[in-house]
Amino acid sequence: MSVKDFPRRNDLVIGLVKRIEDHGVIIELLEYDNLEAYIPRGHVASGRIKDIRDYVREGDTVVGRVIRSIKKKGQVDVSLRYVTEEQRRRKLEEWKERVRVLSLLRVAAQRAGYENPEAKAKEAWYKLTSYYKNPMDVLEDVLHEGPEILTAAGIEEEYAKYIADIVKTQLKTPIYVKNIVLRLVSLEPNGVEIIRNALINGKNAFKSDKVEVDIYTAGAPRYVVSVKSKDPRLIKRAATSIIKAISKKLEHKGYMEVLEEREYRKRLQ
Repeated sequence: MSVKDFPRRNDLVIGLVKRIEDHGVIIELLEYDNLEAYIPRGHVASGRIKDIRDYVREGDTVVGRVIRSIKKKGQVDVSLRYVTEEQRRRKLEEWKERVRVLSLLRVAAQRAGYENPEAKAKEAWYKLTSYYKNPMDVLEDVLHEGPEILTAAGIEEEYAKYIADIVKTQLKTPIYVKNIVLRLVSLEPNGVEIIRNALINGKNAFKSDKVEVDIYTAGAPRYVVSVKSKDPRLIKRAATSIIKAISKKLEHKGYMEVLEEREYRKRLQ
């Protein structure tokens, strides 16, 4: 199969509704080369079901959880009941992202002159998912790091250049974000002022029109340092400078503890 081998029990899967029968629903699993799976009537929705079409119709895209998987027989049963709305939303977002990446890889393969662009795109997708956590993240990082991060995953150098060219015209640079949660404490009589000055010192430690710094309280003594930029290389430098400046200002007057660090990106439509 193109990317995944066979669904396992408890996996979340994307399905296209093909047929509705008296006792259940037949779907094609889009991540598994349209392998057919079955949704028992009782797993279409909670409670009594009078008409399955009140809940799903032919052509709908659904998110289900695998409740039975027998690879030798090619049998897969899926439940729609055991999926929360949040899980459904996230899975659909992942699927849309996958479709977008495959589309970009396919266009690049066409321009590179490969005989079977569809197969080449799926091969590249497999290499990216084997080497990196998120293929879309990798394509976005190409905007700053170039095609070398694609060849590192085993994609041919020539094909990687075509992918990089497509990415530059089709993707927008995301906003990279790093949030650092700090615990700041000062036992001095003017401890509140000391902490305030330390935070101001931190915010002023890194000046760049390409970096946005925000520092706010999460309920004293917890404070959040949020660093944003379209250049991921500046995020680490800015965060390091800010934390060092806060720590230095607190020296001998209080102490700082890093409680949590989180990095993510906001995609621009």
